[in-house]
Amino acid sequence: MSFPIIGPEQDFALWAVLIGVAAFGFWCERYPWGRKYSGVMLLITLAIVLANLRIIPTRAPAYDVVWEYLVPIAIVLLLFEADLKKILRESGPTLIAFVIGSAAVVAGTMTGAVLLDLGPNEAEMAGIFTGTYIGGSLNFAAVAEATRMQESSLLAAAVAADNVITNLHFLLIILIPGIAWMAKRYPTHHMDNAEIASIDPDAPAHVVANLDVAGLLTGLALAFAIAAAGNWLAGLAGYPQFSILVITAITVAIATSFPSLIKKLSGYRESGNVMMFIFLASIGASADVWELIEIAPVFFVYASIIIMVHMIVLFGVGMLMRLDLAELAMASAVCIGGPSSAPALASAKGWQDLVTPGILAGSFGYAIGSFIGVRVATWLA
Repeated sequence: MSFPIIGPEQDFALWAVLIGVAAFGFWCERYPWGRKYSGVMLLITLAIVLANLRIIPTRAPAYDVVWEYLVPIAIVLLLFEADLKKILRESGPTLIAFVIGSAAVVAGTMTGAVLLDLGPNEAEMAGIFTGTYIGGSLNFAAVAEATRMQESSLLAAAVAADNVITNLHFLLIILIPGIAWMAKRYPTHHMDNAEIASIDPDAPAHVVANLDVAGLLTGLALAFAIAAAGNWLAGLAGYPQFSILVITAITVAIATSFPSLIKKLSGYRESGNVMMFIFLASIGASADVWELIEIAPVFFVYASIIIMVHMIVLFGVGMLMRLDLAELAMASAVCIGGPSSAPALASAKGWQDLVTPGILAGSFGYAIGSFIGVRVATWLA
């Protein structure tokens, strides 16, 4: 077996590579091709290539540091916008549709687990897919952490399946409102009043406007304090493995109870995304490509089953409840793709009045996805 060029003990060199790979993912999303194929997919692919060409190791203490420190802090930072009072007040019927869609995700993960053999880690993977398809990448990481699921090749295969199927789902969601058969069976108020916004394709992506350094550092300090409190409380209760869920609960409570405090912070969303990209780079770096090729197909099928059940249940119940077709489409988009899907779908379809409800519903998914994902894992264990 050949040794990697950068050894597992070369921490500074490895961190340089992980951060550089994360930067590559953000750089790709400056361009239409990068957004089309997803910066996440491209950065994970690059990390897998570097590891399997033996440029970097597949196992290293640096990767453990990512799990132990960056994942909890990233989750806190990305949850600072989960103000439940604002979500309930402003998201309206979109939130109702989102809740239906989330229940449908659970039905889909359970159905897929019955139909497919996901191996000895079936319960953990079902929980992870539940979390990510109700919330997003932060819930993927949180459920993996809570269930102690750190089998790198399995996680890399799950991320790959998640991203590909999510992109296909988004394309389908864009097409559905234009199908006459569908439009005739739902209220279409938002579609009838659509206003297509002109988007500058050359507009910079992932740029922090008016960054307040004091606000950024305060946000990071608060995130570390919340992580410390969550770890201490979980240990005190005798359930240290669920510290990430306690951290999530504390963060949501603070975001809901002290929104004026959160408004004084700056750059926390971007910082959380940077840490999450580094986490995904470490997942790719830990994956064995041959093992990945062997196990990935079943996860693509599994993700497809989840999406199919989700859409059948959501649009079926939505038809019975006479929910607006655009609200159902928005709820589905943010359920599967996370809050960032809201402005993308609104821009594509001209549903500008659904941007805020969509983002808020997606933030609600961030708040609840990890708890539901862990619950599904315990059901199937």
